[in-house]
Amino acid sequence: MKFSSDLVIFDLEGSCKTFGQNEINDTNIIEIGAVKLDKKTFEIKDEFSILIKPKHFPILPEITAITNISNKMVENKKYFDIAILEFLDWYGEKNKSTLAGWGLYYDLPLLRKEFSHFGFDYNKYFVGGGFDIRALGVYWLAKNNISTSGISLKRVLEKMNLTEDFKFHRALDDAKATALILQQILNEK
Repeated sequence: MKFSSDLVIFDLEGSCKTFGQNEINDTNIIEIGAVKLDKKTFEIKDEFSILIKPKHFPILPEITAITNISNKMVENKKYFDIAILEFLDWYGEKNKSTLAGWGLYYDLPLLRKEFSHFGFDYNKYFVGGGFDIRALGVYWLAKNNISTSGISLKRVLEKMNLTEDFKFHRALDDAKATALILQQILNEK
């Protein structure tokens, strides 16, 4: 597998209006975590993490229980419209990196929604969609005759015998875990 640009594997944590109903329009991003992988070696060459104060949906107790991110932790943080500028500065030029992540069917639309809500043009900063590493996780499980039901980041790591100590549902750790899965799959080739 070859890439023409570095990969930025990102993950988002969010707070929503009603727990268990993760509607994109009723969710605010509360954390962005990312790692930048070299396009040739796939080694992590940089990382990024930022907590964000939600504009419309305070962090529910159930979200705190899952992420360990509380309203107190974000009360003095920046809203998305300011925090995203730090991420964009770290991300760099539009054509120099490709977005990737685990289960982009949720994170990418949420990122696009927040961009739109705060008056940013997503296409000014990013090219197209993203590379969903979850699909590679499904492929790897199937190739190794392991059931793909109940697939999760943690489960794929366990099945790959990767025993790193990650704090799941924290954006930077989830991005690092996703990078580790990609590296493992690429190293098996």
